[in-house]
Amino acid sequence: MPTNIDPTRRLTQDASLDEHPVKSLLRDHNLVRKLADHYLNDHSKDARKQAAIQLVQAVHNLERLKETVFYPGVRRVAPNLVAHLEEESLDVDDVLAALSGMAMDDARAEPLLRELIEAVTRHMRDEETQLFPVLRQAAFDLMPIGLEMRAFEANLVHMQARRSDRMNRH
Repeated sequence: MPTNIDPTRRLTQDASLDEHPVKSLLRDHNLVRKLADHYLNDHSKDARKQAAIQLVQAVHNLERLKETVFYPGVRRVAPNLVAHLEEESLDVDDVLAALSGMAMDDARAEPLLRELIEAVTRHMRDEETQLFPVLRQAAFDLMPIGLEMRAFEANLVHMQARRSDRMNRH
């Protein structure tokens, strides 16, 4: 079953302006899980390759968003927990770096993709069970962070579209 999920289409196109950033991140987590499931369970080589490409892009976008905007914005609420999650993000980034430039149907990509799925799944679970409950209980206004996330994400999508346009012209 081929997947035509667009990892760049998210908050910028389908959410209200006042959406809570945790809700937005949970939607991203679900997208990553869905793409991982497609990759792990699809029997078509082409569908698995497409799912892998989309998975790597979605994880990359999600990690950049959290590392650049979300974690710095919520650090004062739970500094030790955010530091732990940033360390986990580095593990995910290491696998993304190893996959960078590699064809997703290359035999060397398979174990790295499985490692990525394991690392990002563990990382998302820790956010959902540890950080997000703390943020829900804190008397901390997350809406400015949500707006900053939207702006960051819109810029990221714009830059990816420009890069894609340049690649398609050559």
